[in-house]
Amino acid sequence: MAEDTAPSNTPPPRRWLGGRVRWPIAICVAIPLALMAPALVVYCTGTLSSCRPSLLHVGTTGDWRYFAALWEATRVSITDFHQFPSWNPYHCGGIVLYQDPQAPFPGPLFLLTFFWLPTAVGIKVWVFAHLVCATLGARALVADRGGNAAEQVLAAVLIGACGFVAEHTGGGHLAFTPFYFLPLILWSFRRALRDLRYVVIAGGLFALAAIEGGTYPVPLMAVAIAIESLARLGSPDDRRGLAWALPAFGVLFALLASVRMVPVLRYLAEHPRLMPLDDQVTLAEIFSFWTTRTHARQVTGHPYVWPEYDDYVGIVPVVLMLAGVAVAMFSRADGDPAGGARRARRIDVVLLAGLVWCALGNIPGVSLFGLLHELPIYASLRVPTRFLMPATVAFALLAAGALLAARERLAAAGLRPRVWRAVLVAEALLVAGIAFDVTISNARVMQQGIDPVLSRARASDGFFQNTSTDYGQFPTFPVRGVGTRACYVPLEWKPADGITDGPGPQARVQPEGAGRVTSARWTPNRLDLAVHLDAPALLVVNQNYESGWRAQGDVAATVGAYVAHGDRFWDIRANPSELPAKGAIGLLAVRLPPGDHQLSLRHRPPGLLLGALLSLLGVGLAILVARRATPERMRALRQRVSDALRGG
Repeated sequence: MAEDTAPSNTPPPRRWLGGRVRWPIAICVAIPLALMAPALVVYCTGTLSSCRPSLLHVGTTGDWRYFAALWEATRVSITDFHQFPSWNPYHCGGIVLYQDPQAPFPGPLFLLTFFWLPTAVGIKVWVFAHLVCATLGARALVADRGGNAAEQVLAAVLIGACGFVAEHTGGGHLAFTPFYFLPLILWSFRRALRDLRYVVIAGGLFALAAIEGGTYPVPLMAVAIAIESLARLGSPDDRRGLAWALPAFGVLFALLASVRMVPVLRYLAEHPRLMPLDDQVTLAEIFSFWTTRTHARQVTGHPYVWPEYDDYVGIVPVVLMLAGVAVAMFSRADGDPAGGARRARRIDVVLLAGLVWCALGNIPGVSLFGLLHELPIYASLRVPTRFLMPATVAFALLAAGALLAARERLAAAGLRPRVWRAVLVAEALLVAGIAFDVTISNARVMQQGIDPVLSRARASDGFFQNTSTDYGQFPTFPVRGVGTRACYVPLEWKPADGITDGPGPQARVQPEGAGRVTSARWTPNRLDLAVHLDAPALLVVNQNYESGWRAQGDVAATVGAYVAHGDRFWDIRANPSELPAKGAIGLLAVRLPPGDHQLSLRHRPPGLLLGALLSLLGVGLAILVARRATPERMRALRQRVSDALRGG
C-alpha cells in the first residue's frame, strides 16, 4: 500500500527507495534512540569536560524527581514491604499513591521493569518504548494513505521528535508519554470504521493511557477523537461506521480503564482540582512555537515557562504543512473519482484546526478551550498549549500529504526513469535533512540535569517526618524511610496541621496522660499498634487522613480526620462547623475506649475491587469483539437491525 507511484512506462524504483522495505521501521526505532542519546549515553552542559554518563541518572527538574519518587515509593511498597502500592507516606505528610492520577503503576512497562532495572533506567525504557510507539503509529498512518518510505519517516520524526516531546519527556513529565499512543489510536480508529475489530486496539490503547497516569493525554486525545468523528459525519459510510465504532470505543475504554479510573475518580470527587483560565496565545505565536529552536525560559506576557510552549519542528515542515492544507482545500479530484483521498486530507485539516483552536486558550470571542473548561474533567486542566501535541499528529499527516501529492502529480506527468529516480532521491534527502534538524535541535533538552544514582538498597523499616531534609533528594526518601510535609503534586492536597518532624514514635495518645502506645510496626500501607488506655482517648498518627484508611482490631473503631482546634481535636466529618479552615485535611486518628487494644490501620483505594471487576468484564468484551466482529458479521447485523427498524 505504501509503494512509490511511478508512471506506467517507468521501471519500478529500487527497493531501497520503496515503501515496502523494512528500513522505515528501523528508522522509526532509530529516531527515538537519536533523540534520547543525551539521556541514554552521555549528558554535556557545554564543554567536553562537563560530559557525564547519563543512563543511570534521573534529571534535576521537579518533574524528574516527582516521577522518580513515585516510581521508588511504588517499588519499595511491592518489593520490600510486599504490599499493594496504595499509600505514599513519603510526601506531603502522606498522600495517595495508587489514586494519584499520574502514578505509573500499574502500567505494563513499570510491572516489567521495576524489580530488576534501576529506577532511572526503567523510566528511560518507558520513555523509549512510548516514542517508538509514536513513530511506528505515524508510519502506519501515512502508509495507509499510500505514502512511501520517505513520507512515512517525515511523519515519524515530526511526531516522535518534535519540541513538545523533547521538552516534556526531557523535563521528566512521565504522565505525558501516553500522548504518544495517539498515532496508533487514530490509525486503529480509522480502520475500525470499516472493520470493527480494530476498535479493540483503539480502546485498549486509550485505556492504557489512563492506566499509565495520562491525566492530560486522555482528555486531550478524547477531543481529537471527537473532532475526527465530527469531521466524518458528511459521509454515509463513515456515519455507519461511527454508529458502531464510537460506542464500542467508549465502552471498551471505560471498562478496561476502570481498574484505575474508578479509584482515581473517587478520590477526585473528594478532592476536586479547579484551575483558572489563565492563558491565551495568538496564531502567530503558535507558528513561532513551531519554528523557534531556542528561547529564554520566561515567555513575555504568559504565566508559564518556555517548555510549555515549545514545539519546534522547523520552517520547512511548516511550509510543507501549509502546502498540505492547500492541497486538501483546493486540489481537484483528478485520478480520485470518489474523492476519498481529498476528503481524507480535509479531515486532517479539520483535526489540525480544531486542536490548534483549543491550544489558543482563553481567547476573546469563542474559545473552544473555554467551552471545554466547563466540563467536569476539563475544569481541572491548565496550559491550553498542551493541545499542540495531538495537533502535531494532524500537522505531520498534512506535511507528509504534501510530499505525497507532489509525487503523485510528478508520477502522472510521465517522467523519464532517471528523472523519476532523481525526484525520489531529492525527496529522501529533504526528509533526511528535516529529520537531522528536528532530532538534533530537540535532543539537547532530553536530559535536564544529573541527579546522583538512586540506591537499590532495601527500604528502611523505620520512618519519621523530616521536612528539613533537602527536597532535592526527594526520590531517595522511600529507601531512607523519611517523609516530608513539602508538596509538589498535581492534587488539591496539603499536610495536616499537627504533623511533627523528627525521629520517634509515629503514633501518640491524646490527651497524653490517658495512656500510651506500647508497640508499633510501621509499613507504608499498614500500621500495627498495641495501645493501653486508662481512659477514653484519641490515638493520633503522625500523617494525613484519607478516606481509604480503615481500622481493624479487637474493638470496633472508625478512623477519622482530626484537626487540632485550641486544646482539643475535632473530627472533621462529625464537626464540620468547628473546622479552623475550609477544606482542611486532618490527621489520621482513631477514638478508642479504655483498655488494651491491638489495632491495625490499613489503607486501600476505595473502588479498587469494583474497578478490577469492570476491567475483567472489559477484557472479555474486547476478546469477543476481536473474535466475532468481522466485517461480514457486522454487515449482516446491520442488515438485521435495518430490517427490524423498517418492520417496526
